Amino acid sequence: MKENEEELDMNVGCGSGCSACSGCHSEAEENEEEEFEPTITLIDEDGKESKFEILDVIVLENEKQYLVVTEAGKEEDEAEAVILEIKEENGEEIYDTVTDEAIADEVFNTYIAQFEDEEDDEEEATEEKE
Repeated sequence: MKENEEELDMNVGCGSGCSACSGCHSEAEENEEEEFEPTITLIDEDGKESKFEILDVIVLENEKQYLVVTEAGKEEDEAEAVILEIKEENGEEIYDTVTDEAIADEVFNTYIAQFEDEEDDEEEATEEKE
């Protein structure tokens, strides 16, 4: 799959995504914490475009980088994780589907471990505030 475009939701100003905040958002919106969910559009070998949400970038011990993505717009319980290897070809970054099950498992298990560590850290921070 080749990367067609990268859409990063850069939060500037008040965090609502506008380029310059002029107080156009309600106070409730300003106080809400927004998730940073970058998406990419990939083109498969048949020329079909699909949008994917980047969940994480994983770097294994061999220094290779992998994206953990899921198809954008899917409900959390319906979403499937896809593992893509980040490669460079002719100076262009491309994402190649990982077909080696052992590598895919290692990347996914690393992702889950990091996710669980983050949840544990958040729980500890909440407990400390109480």
